[in-house]
Amino acid sequence: MNTLLFLFLTVLLKPDVSGEDGKKFLADRHQTKGIACSACHKEDPPKAAVSTPVCLGCHGSYARVAEKTLKTEPNPHASHMGNLSCENCHHAHKASENQCLSCHQFNFETP
Repeated sequence: MNTLLFLFLTVLLKPDVSGEDGKKFLADRHQTKGIACSACHKEDPPKAAVSTPVCLGCHGSYARVAEKTLKTEPNPHASHMGNLSCENCHHAHKASENQCLSCHQFNFETP
């Protein structure tokens, strides 16, 4: 896909990638804050999921992310599983998922 067409589709049309329940996906949240697709996707056209190093490039170290979710009990970013890949739980173009629920019964929302 050429760059002009890509920009038209992603910026001018501003596709709504919210879920069926109306909740915004991470791509929507980033777009609302004025963050272009190219800030996370380093290739044109964009490919698969963005990797953890790209996420941490903006959000800071894993320790900083854990500090931001300090009031969430239990803190999903300070887990016994160590530093998991962001994309294990957070998805930009589909609903995110709480991976902790595969073993535990915690009730917190995963943006």
